[in-house]
Amino acid sequence: MMRFLALAALCALSACGRGGPMYASASPVSPAAGAGAAAGAAIATGVPSLMPEQLVIEGTLTVRVDEIGDVVPALRALVEGAGGRIINEVVTGAERSWMAQLKVRVPPSRVEEVAGFLAKRGQIDEKRITSSDVSKQLFDQEIALKNLHTTMERLNALMAQGGLKVAEILQIEQEMTRLRGQIEAIEGEQRFLKDRVAYATLDIGLTRRAGAVVVAQAKLYPGVRFASLVLLDPRGRARIRSGAGVVVHSLLRSHSIEVDVFQKKPDAAGEETSNAMLLTTGGAAYSDFLGSGRRRTLNPYVGGRIGYGYLDAHNLVLQGEVGVELFKARNIIVDANARMTALLGKDSDLGVVLGGGATFAF
Repeated sequence: MMRFLALAALCALSACGRGGPMYASASPVSPAAGAGAAAGAAIATGVPSLMPEQLVIEGTLTVRVDEIGDVVPALRALVEGAGGRIINEVVTGAERSWMAQLKVRVPPSRVEEVAGFLAKRGQIDEKRITSSDVSKQLFDQEIALKNLHTTMERLNALMAQGGLKVAEILQIEQEMTRLRGQIEAIEGEQRFLKDRVAYATLDIGLTRRAGAVVVAQAKLYPGVRFASLVLLDPRGRARIRSGAGVVVHSLLRSHSIEVDVFQKKPDAAGEETSNAMLLTTGGAAYSDFLGSGRRRTLNPYVGGRIGYGYLDAHNLVLQGEVGVELFKARNIIVDANARMTALLGKDSDLGVVLGGGATFAF
């Protein structure tokens, strides 16, 4: 029973009771008495009465620059070279970057160096640097830790004496567990504060002076082609007519308009005729089993076309198409194709149009 009363008195004296405050509160005193009390506390605890100033520095900078893609890597190199680190980096738009948000940790002595670097690379629209002294918090934490460790030592000594009842042992262990939790919590807060003191935190916002980078997007794909019209049944006329034409793809293979003009050839009576012409619209599709049109070379496709044609007379034109893209890049496509062609009208004809050409992004 006496040991139990000693334990209760010990906890009460250390101001660490389960419902009591973590730090002992002081009664109002005069300045002189306060100075004396501080000196007395310093002697009792072993903590210096005048603790060095401990500043937490935080800042915000908003900067307009010419090219974010140039500034961000240079800023990263500067921060890392200064012994700091970037803990968060968000760049909007990737290669089209026009805005970036960075959270930077640097030693306090290098804050002005970072601000000076940004001032040279762009225009600072906003600069706000604040500092707060946390030396009192750290001082109070040191006192609280010393008191808690002292209480733990006394409880350990009490346990080492032996001869305690089971109920007393359980109560002491419960109290020690609670004290360990308080010690760990204060030590965690202390590490966090010391880290904030050791490294200033800067929130840096970068925007591109000219706004977002506008990346060219093709509206049309105009091109040229060379073609030959081969009649399956010439009926006394020239079997092959060479020609050339123009093509406009609106969405690559999905739709296009083409005009092919073929050279003059004598008709069956030997008389000179006008140029043959085909004006068609249609499209084609890639095969999912043959690359889906994603390869840079040899992309096969099939399609169909309809339109107007003139070959000795006015005709309705129907075409079935097979082709292959010989080369494909972002801004150019080179292809070759063969089209079974029916010219339907007063004098119908059946032939094949062999062609090839190139289209370019516009």
